[in-house]
Amino acid sequence: MDRRRATENQNSKRARIRIGCGRTASARYLLRIANKDSYTPRDVQQVSASIRKILGSRESASHFRVSTHAVEFNIFADNEKELEEQKRLLTEGSFEIVSLRALDTAPKLVSKEEALAEGIEFFNAERFWECHEALEQAWHIAKGVERDAIQSIILTAAAFVHYQKGEEEICLSIMKRARAKMALVKAYEVIDFEGLERNIDGILDSEKVQLFKLLTSRPEWHDFY
Repeated sequence: MDRRRATENQNSKRARIRIGCGRTASARYLLRIANKDSYTPRDVQQVSASIRKILGSRESASHFRVSTHAVEFNIFADNEKELEEQKRLLTEGSFEIVSLRALDTAPKLVSKEEALAEGIEFFNAERFWECHEALEQAWHIAKGVERDAIQSIILTAAAFVHYQKGEEEICLSIMKRARAKMALVKAYEVIDFEGLERNIDGILDSEKVQLFKLLTSRPEWHDFY
């Protein structure tokens, strides 16, 4: 009986440990800081080491990604006081906080059009992880060919997430999946789908990742925020 209770306690303890970061479950936040030093995805290890040193713990931050204008990563805090302390440490370490977003709250339900507009805005701002999250709402609502079109954009965003993490081979692998999904779509009037295909073909042919923007036939979406 004691052995069984001990096993249950161990399992309960394991369940409280956040996978991949080695700490008990805490509130998660997506934090973005200005990329003032022109870091590239190849610098992600250097940047993550610097930020973790400032925060004083390897487990306090994870999932680092580098874009042209920002470095983004997840931080974990047990309460508001700890979160404010982490923000203070980063600011005193000469990092400019651009945005902070709670990740453990359910996303706001929006229409398909709003989700598409938000996803395209995130894509063009190189906020590919958030693009992926936004477009999933539209994908769940869409049907038929439009569903395949949206999924191909989601896969493209997912590929660029890995590029921002310095994982170019994984990026190219997922990009191939995105291109295969596009073959099922003859046209998608919401964006310049032919332009999207050309950009991805160029990446796959050269095996060199180049970021690009999505062009939309709905210019009002550029002023979504």
